Amino acid sequence: MVQPNEGQPVHVLPYPKAIYKIIVRGNQTANQFTILEGIVYINEGAGNHYHMREDETFFMINGTLQFYVNGDQFCARAGTTVYIPRNASQSVRNLDSKPVHIQILFAPSGIENYLEKVTPVYDTQPINYTRATEIAESYGVMSLPVVEWKDLGCTTDASTQLKLSSCLIFLISQFYVIRFL
Repeated sequence: MVQPNEGQPVHVLPYPKAIYKIIVRGNQTANQFTILEGIVYINEGAGNHYHMREDETFFMINGTLQFYVNGDQFCARAGTTVYIPRNASQSVRNLDSKPVHIQILFAPSGIENYLEKVTPVYDTQPINYTRATEIAESYGVMSLPVVEWKDLGCTTDASTQLKLSSCLIFLISQFYVIRFL
């Protein structure tokens, strides 16, 4: 059992706030799976890559992320589960202004060993990207060219629409007040 706010912190991406937690380790699951939990902040996300050794399943706790999986792009909103099989190219990004809370399941386990090894590289400034890539490749995590993202409107959800509608109503009302004064 893992209580709220427990877990081992790991620096998973080359962003200052990309500190996730290892919630369940492989040695707790007979090496069947590992679970991470984290926050994806605005303009952050994993670059294009693939895993040779593990399948990856994302569960969106809140917010919206834009995914790229084997050339397809789509929005994943809160409550969505996204399964990505090993060897599938993948990337993810947060375009919204609020942090997105996610859980990620890797099967089989083992990714936690990579994350523990790469954490000191991401914790040291300037980041040695060559060393980070070497570590990733030794664990079967392979980098790919940057994704050409499409505008899918992933930030358009009910709360964003409400904010935009309220803003628009305010601006229109101000226009009429100014015009008729």
